[in-house]
Amino acid sequence: MTATVIDASALAAYLLHEEGSEAVGLFLTEGVNSIGLVFKETASALLVAERNGRIGRDQAEVCIEALKTLMGHNVRAVGNQETMLRESYELARKHEAGIYDTSYVVLAKMLGARLLTKDSKQAQLAKREGVEVIP
Repeated sequence: MTATVIDASALAAYLLHEEGSEAVGLFLTEGVNSIGLVFKETASALLVAERNGRIGRDQAEVCIEALKTLMGHNVRAVGNQETMLRESYELARKHEAGIYDTSYVVLAKMLGARLLTKDSKQAQLAKREGVEVIP
């Protein structure tokens, strides 16, 4: 079975029940890997959704509790931070991208994994780096 790295865009889409995110649940059932910051990035997306009125406070709380449940069980934070920092920085330089985006790509490359993302720019970057992308 091929390993999967999930990013915050896919995790937030799943928690917010966005259209097209149903398949994310199947990957979560199998278990996925990610960078340590994925939980904070996802929580930030949930906060933005609440502030913009896309979801109410009660739904935001349900989403945060679901995210906490996924932590360490279905979503594992992995990767050597020192190695990832240098490689993410160099990849960000090369593609004029953000460190967070390149960190997911670097982890996928390190694990020989595919990347589960809803971010089209990150998907393009991953493909340019030879990483299989699951939209």
